[in-house]
Amino acid sequence: MKKLNIKKNTNPKISQEAHELNQYAWINDVSDWQDLMGVYQQLKQQVAPKKVLLILEDIGQCNYTSMHASMNDALYFDPSEYIGEVNGQEEDILYENSQPLAIKYYLEQLSKAENQVEFKNLKAKSKYSQEDFDLLIQIHEHPEKILDSAIETKLVNVELESEKFVAQLNGYFSCDFNPMESFSLIQYLEKNFALEYIGLGASLFFFIKTAQFNLINNQKLIDELTTIYGFDSMIVDFLKKHLMTHDYLILPYVESLEVFEGCLD
Repeated sequence: MKKLNIKKNTNPKISQEAHELNQYAWINDVSDWQDLMGVYQQLKQQVAPKKVLLILEDIGQCNYTSMHASMNDALYFDPSEYIGEVNGQEEDILYENSQPLAIKYYLEQLSKAENQVEFKNLKAKSKYSQEDFDLLIQIHEHPEKILDSAIETKLVNVELESEKFVAQLNGYFSCDFNPMESFSLIQYLEKNFALEYIGLGASLFFFIKTAQFNLINNQKLIDELTTIYGFDSMIVDFLKKHLMTHDYLILPYVESLEVFEGCLD
């Protein structure tokens, strides 16, 4: 795969699992969405049963808000409990090696009853404008226009595709879906509509249809999403047609999509 630039682990003190979780590879020179999906599906086959997580748009901001989202009181992972008190370069190495433990901890925390959010309780979390819906339609029409030039790739040791969300928690600002709400959305779409979570950016979650996706449930899916996002008739009609002929769905988890204005011309 010439577009896949695998990053070698050059530090023998860093475990391979930690290295792959931090940054396994970059996907470069993506010409269109299908091009990207071809690389993604091939990589999935090569690294199974590990899961492939893509960081697709505004990677720097995505990493920044992910760091803060992981400090949520319900999720905070203290590596010093596992690595003790160390300083300097050794601290950085031990911290990176603790990250596989961190994602297991995040998953355990998200699975606790007190941290779970029912899908129906996401209703009206955000108030989207007509401009936001227009931008979301344009994003679906040309997703390649919002992708970073190099897409970051992580490998995650979890059982379900939805669970790889813990490798890049997000939802930091108060008007965003928080990590618990985001995980609820991702799990619900996987369980009820056979939509595979492939990754995220600083504003969006990306899903693709699996072989189990059934177009018979298309209307129900749109109805459920309309309850959460308050879709108007224009985007409802668009998504119905889009999902008949395309294999992907892109959804926001932030309060506005204005950051994409000017990116889609």
